[in-house]
Amino acid sequence: MVTILIEALIPKSEFVGLEEMTNLCAGGESPMLTSHRQAIEQFMIDKSRGEPARQLEMDRVDQARDKCARLFSVDAQEITFLSNASEGINNVAYGLDWKAGDNVVIVDVEFPSGILPWTRLAPQGVEIRVVKNKNWFIGLDDIAALIDARTRVVAISHVSMYTGQRLDLEALSNLVRSSNALLLLDATHAAGVVPVDARLADIMVSSCYKWLLGVHGAAVFFVNRERLPDFAPPFVGWQSPASHGGWQQPTQFELQPTAHRFQPGNFGFISVYVLDNALDHLLQIGIENIERHALALSGQLYEAVDALGFELMTPAAPQQRAGNICFLANDLESIIKQLDRRQVLIWGAYAGFDRLRISTHLYNDSDDVERCIEALQQARGV
Repeated sequence: MVTILIEALIPKSEFVGLEEMTNLCAGGESPMLTSHRQAIEQFMIDKSRGEPARQLEMDRVDQARDKCARLFSVDAQEITFLSNASEGINNVAYGLDWKAGDNVVIVDVEFPSGILPWTRLAPQGVEIRVVKNKNWFIGLDDIAALIDARTRVVAISHVSMYTGQRLDLEALSNLVRSSNALLLLDATHAAGVVPVDARLADIMVSSCYKWLLGVHGAAVFFVNRERLPDFAPPFVGWQSPASHGGWQQPTQFELQPTAHRFQPGNFGFISVYVLDNALDHLLQIGIENIERHALALSGQLYEAVDALGFELMTPAAPQQRAGNICFLANDLESIIKQLDRRQVLIWGAYAGFDRLRISTHLYNDSDDVERCIEALQQARGV
C-alpha cells in the first residue's frame, strides 16, 4: 500500500477526462490539456486571416522553438519541427555520405523507427551491429564493444520504450565521442519527464504526443551545429532555402543556415500551436520538479510490482529509469480486465510478448498509483 502521499503537480481538472479515469499511459498517449482548446482556437483564428496568417503561424513556430531550446539547453537555431521522430531518423540515414564497410550500432530493445531505416543501407555495404540486452539491461561496455573506427552512427533512445531503462547521457556521449561516430539520440521517452541536455548528442529527435503533452504531427529535430556545421538535408523543398533564384534561375538556391533547412514544406502548424501551449506548462513547473515527481510515483509502483512477483524489466535505481515501469505478465488478460474495471489506463503488450508499461507523469498522484496497485493485487489474487 502507498504510504507516502504525493499530489499531482498540475490539477487533473486541467486535463480532459481525468476526473473519472486514471491515466498511467503517458508513455503511449498523454491526455489533452483543456487549454489546448484555446491553442487550437487561436490557430483557427490566425489561419483565417489570409496572407498574414503565414507570418502568424511562423511566429508561433519560432516561439515554440525558443521554448524547446530552453527545455533542451541548446540554441533555438539548432531546432526545427518535423512531422514525426521517424522522419528525423531517416534524415540522418539518408543524409550522411556512407561508404561500404561503415557500420551503425543499435540496440535490440529499440523502437522499430530507430532500427528499420538503417536496413535500407545494406545495398551500400553498411553493417548494422546490434547490442543485445542482458536481462533487459543495456550496458555502456556492451555498446563500446561494437564501436570501431568504421562506426558512423550510434542510434539509441535515452529512455527505452521497451524496458524503461534510462541511459547515463553524459557517459554515453563521452563514449561515442571518443570514436568518430555520431550520437543519434531518440529522446521521446525522456523529453518532458526528465532533463535532456541535447548538447551531448549530435542529432536528437523526440515525438511530442507523449511526455511533452502535445499531439501527433510535430516532432522536435535537433542538429548540433558545433559538431555538424555542414550537415545538409537529403530532402529539400520550398521551405529549405534561405534564398531561391525564382523563375529566372529556378534551380539556384542556398540552404537556410538554421535547422529549418531540414523542413522541406509547411510545418504542422496546428500541432505546433498545441506544443507551444504544452511547453508553457512544462517550463513553468520545471523539468527537475517533474523528474522528482515521476520518479517518486514510479518508485512506489516499482516496489509494488516487484512484491507481486512480476518480472521487472526496468532497473530499480532512480537514475536508471524515468517515468516508465515495464514488466512481464503471463496473466495479461486478467490484469487488463481488473484495470478496466477500475478505469485505470496503462499501455499493454507490444511486439509479441506480454509486456505491460505503467507511466507516471505530472498529472498523476498517489491515488492513481494506489488504484493501479489494487487492480494488480486483485489480478494476482492478493
